[in-house]
Amino acid sequence: MLESRSLNTYDQLMKLQPVQLSWFIDMLNLSERQFQYDVEKINSFLISKGLSPIRISSDRILIPTEVIDFWRENSTGFAANQFSFDQDERVIVILLYTFIRREPLSNFHFQNTFGISKNTVSADVKRVNRFSIDFRVEMRYTREQGYHLKGSEEDKRNLMLKAISMLKGKPHAHEKFTFIFQQQQFDNQYDLYQQVLKDFEREYSFTFIEERLDEFIYLLQMVHIRQQQQKWVRIYPDTVSFLAKKKAYIVSGLIQKRLGYTTHTEEVSFLTIQLLGICQGEVSPAGTDTLLEITEQIVVNFERYACIQLGDRNKAIETLFLHFKPAYYRMLFKIPITNALLADIKEKHQDLFTVVKEVLKPIEEMLNIKIPEDEIGFLTLHFGGLLKLDNESQSKVFRALIVCPNGISSSIMLENQLKSLFPYFQWTSSLSSYDFQHLDEAKYDLVFSTVLLKTNKPLYMIRPIMNEMEKNELVQSVKGMTSQQSHHYPTSDELMKIVRQYADIKQPELLKSALQQALFQNDSVNTRRKQPVLKELLIEENIQFVDKIDNWKEAIKKVAEPLLLNESITNQYVDVMIENVVTTGPYIIIGEQIAIPHARPEFGVNKLGMSLLKLKESTHLLDSEANEVEIFVCLAAIDNQTHLKALAQLTTLLSEPSKLQLLKEAETKQDILDLVSEFSVH
Repeated sequence: MLESRSLNTYDQLMKLQPVQLSWFIDMLNLSERQFQYDVEKINSFLISKGLSPIRISSDRILIPTEVIDFWRENSTGFAANQFSFDQDERVIVILLYTFIRREPLSNFHFQNTFGISKNTVSADVKRVNRFSIDFRVEMRYTREQGYHLKGSEEDKRNLMLKAISMLKGKPHAHEKFTFIFQQQQFDNQYDLYQQVLKDFEREYSFTFIEERLDEFIYLLQMVHIRQQQQKWVRIYPDTVSFLAKKKAYIVSGLIQKRLGYTTHTEEVSFLTIQLLGICQGEVSPAGTDTLLEITEQIVVNFERYACIQLGDRNKAIETLFLHFKPAYYRMLFKIPITNALLADIKEKHQDLFTVVKEVLKPIEEMLNIKIPEDEIGFLTLHFGGLLKLDNESQSKVFRALIVCPNGISSSIMLENQLKSLFPYFQWTSSLSSYDFQHLDEAKYDLVFSTVLLKTNKPLYMIRPIMNEMEKNELVQSVKGMTSQQSHHYPTSDELMKIVRQYADIKQPELLKSALQQALFQNDSVNTRRKQPVLKELLIEENIQFVDKIDNWKEAIKKVAEPLLLNESITNQYVDVMIENVVTTGPYIIIGEQIAIPHARPEFGVNKLGMSLLKLKESTHLLDSEANEVEIFVCLAAIDNQTHLKALAQLTTLLSEPSKLQLLKEAETKQDILDLVSEFSVH
């Protein structure tokens, strides 16, 4: 049996059929010794099957044709028989296995399937139930039924979708799904289902989110097994009536007919819900969709809470609608997803995540739904991408493709990062892996991708969220290839190749990170603006207390005084802040009696600044009783991002009722400074 890494190396060798050794081991981030070890293990297996071994000659990988043919014929069965599941994977596989069971399941079934003891099965079942509790599903055992799932059919299916989305992120996911189906004597008909869905996508002008489509294909196969077993879902009549008006309802019925399954109303309705959650929204010229209005409100709220004005609000609404419409239906019908990037997003975009979370609170209340952090994470990526939009310049020479199967938000974030790094390229918007496989290589010059692809053109493997050093290294590498600079700086990958020629690298990841640090840390520090924390902006001399003021315009002038004195802003900026309220309304009110007046940087911002005015007797914006304000915070932002950390910290402070009350009760500057300091974390 091949170990996990050797199995992955074998799989990638067969899929990519690489020629150059150095390129391949860099792609897999392996040392030469690790690669040689894997090849030895793979060759032992190949020889045992009567096949010729893989050979390495200098920097070339020579794979016999018979080995590739063997892999094509046996890859699924081979991989399925080779994995060993870890503890977390067993929980997922046990759930899916039980969901499509043909017969009562005993401890023996799980012991035999996973090669584990009876005690381990008992422990795994407890883990399954801890995982399932939020879905109101429980795994039980009786002598008559064996192991089975207790709960409503709808809850069970939603639980399975969550399990599927988690397993999709594991290595060899397709083979593992095939293994699950085969254990119950079913075929994995992924290719058939994909082709049917793609046919309907073209015919009815849908656009599926590739990552969600993959998950749906596995779920639909399992749902069809349940339908064959007479396991029906129950959906409220009002919900059925609502869904029956959607185009997706007609398509759902046709999909069922094409695949030879029931067109029972409630089952078609269930399928409709799933389709609504995986199809991108498209804005029509005469769109009056309520969801479009909600999307517009989200963009307006984002501008208000982030204290920015987007250059092209209509474009922002259109691109957000692509993501928000399916997300809305997922949230409305509690369709679970797994955002594999969530931890990275919360770590690297914590400030923006905080702002977006606050932006969505009114939407949660309006729709009476809870927005999961997985969805907030994708929306954070979306807004992060919008903030990084730059005007393209220079002549466009190279034709560049982006391949990102993670959905519209990840694609937008990645696309905008790349366009800002290489504005002189001619870009093709993000493609799915499926579309890329069918694309003529003559139509592009280079590819940027989050997944491994087979292509003869230059391929740059990147992450959806790149740090500054990764961006700098990518720029150097691409410019070297495209001859955009007269001299070439070595990348960490190139240095790794040189080191491998003369030394054995025991920890390639750590060495690569150290090389990146040495090569690009200075550039990173110089090119990235420092994001100050709240206490660095809201300093003592910028805080004022006033008992009473004549009107709201005078209040804005008063709060801006400290920033005028230290030359952070000009008088023009004050005038534009007031004019903005007159022309667009009281959009600067972001909470209970809290307003943040601001304007675009080009109207008189010299440097980043923030000031606060606390009134003993409140005033009213536009002289309306509905717009009462007691605290004004003037923000002077130099761009769309540098102020976000401090603003996120202020937002967090204002969102905690007890802290907000302390702010309102503050009587001295020190009272406010103490509060501000509590929320100022670097």
